Amino acid sequence: MCMKLRISRKTIVGMMLFSLLWSGEVLGNERIPVPLIGVGDGIYAVCVDKSLQRLYVYNGRKQVEEIPCSTGMNPGDKQVQGDRRTPEGVYFFERIIEGQSLPETYGWRAYTLNYPNSVDRSLGKNGNGIWIHGRKLPLEDRDTKGCVSLTNGDLKVLDAYLYPYHTPVITLESMTTIDEQSLDAMESRYRGFINDWIDAWQNKDFEKYEACYSPRFYDFLLGQSRDGFLARKRAIFSRYEHISILSQGLVIVGTDSYVLCYFLMDYSGDSFQSAGVKYVYLENGSEGPRIIAEEFTPLSKAQKWQAMAEDLERRQNEEVRGFLDAWRSSWEGKDLDVMKGLYLPSFPEREEYFSAKAKNLAPYQSVRIVLDGMDIRRSGVYWTITANQRFASESYEDFGKKTLRLVSTSRGFRVIQEQWEKIDEDS
Repeated sequence: MCMKLRISRKTIVGMMLFSLLWSGEVLGNERIPVPLIGVGDGIYAVCVDKSLQRLYVYNGRKQVEEIPCSTGMNPGDKQVQGDRRTPEGVYFFERIIEGQSLPETYGWRAYTLNYPNSVDRSLGKNGNGIWIHGRKLPLEDRDTKGCVSLTNGDLKVLDAYLYPYHTPVITLESMTTIDEQSLDAMESRYRGFINDWIDAWQNKDFEKYEACYSPRFYDFLLGQSRDGFLARKRAIFSRYEHISILSQGLVIVGTDSYVLCYFLMDYSGDSFQSAGVKYVYLENGSEGPRIIAEEFTPLSKAQKWQAMAEDLERRQNEEVRGFLDAWRSSWEGKDLDVMKGLYLPSFPEREEYFSAKAKNLAPYQSVRIVLDGMDIRRSGVYWTITANQRFASESYEDFGKKTLRLVSTSRGFRVIQEQWEKIDEDS
């Protein structure tokens, strides 16, 4: 079972005593809600405090709205259909239902939430129809069947901050605060875990990858326990020669019983590629964070992430061009040790290739490489660059079509294939 994440009156003695970050309290000038572990500026988060019947909106870690709300008639965390409790956890709104399509009691509109999420289902919770919605009647505390209800005017205020599959809605019995330094320590630990997990995944280090998963992990999409899930992943590791995982925009939020890390993920295995939002649910055990569930949402459903996906694509193209600049500069500088490092060790006859290149370059005092008409195309982890290449020295010059095939690795791009075809400029 995962450890309950509670704050008491003890003192946090340091970052390495991570468990105390949830069971202790550090005196500080500014108190920040514990759920906002890694929420950066420009990212909105909604926190519902059931004990106070208040909904708070944050931009990063700064509060921007406080709104009265009403939650479920009965106290406690939702367990089953019809118990009239508001679930406690992290949720995202999926779609809007306008008021004209609803009974009058729901007011202006409703935002459907993704309850039950994967962690809820792993705990045997059920039910559905948990929404944030408006109302016809005046606001009263604890008068819903499990939804979070606001006045119609306040719901219109909240609308500006809600983005599907992007804005976390964190519902808690009561919200606890902590000092910023301690929260930064939590963020660093979880961010490090996610980075290590991604590195193990794309480097196909199965032992390290396997160690990231809790015994209670369950894949609800395929109905697989931890052993079945990992057996499938081992087979995928064997199937793909290369795996590349690019990530951006990591957000980290927490509840009393788990932490959720989610981010834009661009995954490639050889020529296969997909992009979307990855949600990773973590428990805190005696050996540190472990994954208990995962979810994935394609970009087609998460439009707020589209601009970040386009930025990631631009960044990748810039990295390819940066790689080509380094490749060309090492050639022009006749620094073949550096240039050889830009080629994958499995590049065909790499040692012989560079021995021949060293011999060919030896007579020249200076070398100039010009690439124009460049075309860059991607297929999964592979990038193919074609360009017109002019090689010039003080005594020799040639012109031809250069084709480089690169692979994206955890250490950057590397050349796996190279071709050159002479172009007769007189023809």
